Amino acid sequence: MAGNRKKLQISRGGFLEVLKVALPLVLSQSCHAANMFVDRLMLARFSQEAVAASFTAGLTNFTIACFFIGTINYTGTFVAQYEGSRHREHIGQSVWQGIYLSLIGGALLFSGYFWAKPLFGLFPHASQVIAEEITYFKTLSLGGVMLMLSCVMPCFWTGRGKTHFVLAVSCIITLCNIPLNYILIYGKFGLPAGGVAGAALGTILAESIGAVIYFIAFLHPVSRRCFATWNCRLNWHLMSRMLRFGVPNGVNMAIDLVSFNTFALLLGCYGVAVQEATSITFGINNIAFCPVIGIAMTSSILVGQAVGAEKIALAKKSVRSCLILVTLYNGLMIVLFSCFQHLVLAPFIRPGDAAQLESIAIAGVMLYFISCYLFFDGINLVLSNALRGAGDTRFTMYAMSLAGIFCFATPCIVFYHLGFPWWALWLAMIFDIILLGVVFTIRYLRGAWTKMRVIEESALPDEDEQL
Repeated sequence: MAGNRKKLQISRGGFLEVLKVALPLVLSQSCHAANMFVDRLMLARFSQEAVAASFTAGLTNFTIACFFIGTINYTGTFVAQYEGSRHREHIGQSVWQGIYLSLIGGALLFSGYFWAKPLFGLFPHASQVIAEEITYFKTLSLGGVMLMLSCVMPCFWTGRGKTHFVLAVSCIITLCNIPLNYILIYGKFGLPAGGVAGAALGTILAESIGAVIYFIAFLHPVSRRCFATWNCRLNWHLMSRMLRFGVPNGVNMAIDLVSFNTFALLLGCYGVAVQEATSITFGINNIAFCPVIGIAMTSSILVGQAVGAEKIALAKKSVRSCLILVTLYNGLMIVLFSCFQHLVLAPFIRPGDAAQLESIAIAGVMLYFISCYLFFDGINLVLSNALRGAGDTRFTMYAMSLAGIFCFATPCIVFYHLGFPWWALWLAMIFDIILLGVVFTIRYLRGAWTKMRVIEESALPDEDEQL
């Protein structure tokens, strides 16, 4: 029995190691999904215009932010490879470079407060929805720095595979976000009902609490001693490497989100019923998407650590384990979205609102479409994150950018202007996801990623360190 326990403990890249890292990330992403789900649920019960506006305005805000989010999130890969190579003295300074980039990104997001009105005036949405979109977007823009910091600070722990602390902070954020949104959306304890502005403000306050907790732990004496987190010097050499590998990741994420935002905004042009159904559907989809993101992040972490340690066979084993887990999970979600729609849609129904029945019916059809692409989306996410974990960011940028522009966004625009029904846009998205799943599978199997590194050669372990 003792031998079996020892064998389980040293089994690298297997299900146990993947689950040890992934489960806290899955639960952490589920906390994020719960925030969005409850946020949409509260706004759906507040008004149809509020829930419709929250999806498009929130997605637009995130789309503008995602170039910086994609770039600074690559801090985690540097942390992972420095951890794998045992050069932990570079970890703290890597995180500081990400913090400096996040401050620049936060300033850009803040400027959105001043150009929200002309931006949303470009979209042919209902006038009441546009007014709510402007309010939601302007409020979110004020908290741009907090969004950036809440993205970069967890990299210090996730890159090292220490994901339990990230889960703890995510739970605290959720426990703050839900009551804050309830109080600020509906106007409790003497406060006026804030609607979408209250929802955005509650999110900002909760993210601020999380960012403060992360920063205090980052500067803890143990962290300063083991990872040199006190070294906040701007390192141009390290910053240039981070930009070299991180910017393609940011561009990739930005174009991917621009394509998806184009899809969402065009769906809003089909009427408030379709727009509300889209908001509800993707709120539900987060139940499936966010846990898969957690496993995909694990793929990137374990590949980064294995590549930093020059152990490619271990990296491949970790990816294989992640793929199996994601496939099993997505199979459960396909059954849920295909056979038990009434259960997942019921919480969004407003009692006595007969006009909402059309939105609920459309949302049911959209859930079938989601079921069609979940299997390929899991492959896409795990393999693309594995490639990024090794440093293959340029290929992922080209693949996702070209597919997003020419196989997703452009067909959506053409279908809308040709008068095609709303479901034609969903077919374009399904094709895009299936295509990327095939492309990343081929790229991964060819193995070019096995020869890539993001850290300097001097930080790689020598032969005796690999043993």
